[in-house]
Amino acid sequence: MEDNRELRIQVTTKNKFPRLYAPDLFAENKTEMSIDTAVAVAKAAVAAGYKRIRLTGGEPMEHSRILDLVKAVREVEGIERLSMTTNGTLFPGKAKDLKEAGLDSVDVLLDTYSEEKFIYITGGAPIDETMDALEAGVRLGMKPTRIQATIIEGLNDADILNFGQFTLNEPVDVIFLERENVGEAAKGEDGKKTRFMSTEEVKKKFKGMVKIPVQDPLIEYGKWYEGQGRIGFIDLERAAQAGEEVTAAGMLKKSLRDEDPADIREAVASNDPAQIQTALEENL
Repeated sequence: MEDNRELRIQVTTKNKFPRLYAPDLFAENKTEMSIDTAVAVAKAAVAAGYKRIRLTGGEPMEHSRILDLVKAVREVEGIERLSMTTNGTLFPGKAKDLKEAGLDSVDVLLDTYSEEKFIYITGGAPIDETMDALEAGVRLGMKPTRIQATIIEGLNDADILNFGQFTLNEPVDVIFLERENVGEAAKGEDGKKTRFMSTEEVKKKFKGMVKIPVQDPLIEYGKWYEGQGRIGFIDLERAAQAGEEVTAAGMLKKSLRDEDPADIREAVASNDPAQIQTALEENL
């Protein structure tokens, strides 16, 4: 297993601001993983060869004891990097405490720089708090501090080069995540149906970008005009092969696109790292 492979642990499904392109995601389910279980999963992950852990949701900052959870997971021997993916709304006020508890890096979900569009995409999240989360990550030396963005044609595609500009001026990576055009797509400002843009279409916007040979199973990286940050792409093929995650309900997703997760609830509920490790190795 590659040294940089990462296991995602979904610590809660609670999420006040789900994205419009996933309107039913976590809308009713309010599952929260206990700290003991998160630690057991992290220990099992290290024993199975993972050296990086990412806390996900829902919105991980909505976990009732997120600071204690971060501290407990970071104390697991063998973890080289502990990360979090967040919408940023609750992050700024606890950023310093999270850093002191052991959080090494942060990904902030930001699909647009337009306040109006951001409110539309998130159902009301305050963009200033999300921007403050990015600033806090940089200021506190969280490496990497990254933006995750999904581009929707006719809605936020005008922001693509603005994201690139951000990497020129700040030590922040921008990751573009490709999604399948299934179901009813989001609607643009003109009311017409739109579609998710592919990573290949987004790449074409960055003339002169140079690919960086980073050994990452999930993300392809590039550099644009010697920017301080990198530009990354998660296409559908990569998303189907990486992004393993143990959910708050005790299921095991083999990739970001896994729609048929393995049931390892019995092992996860045991809080026994050895049982969880066996379940991971048997199902991945």
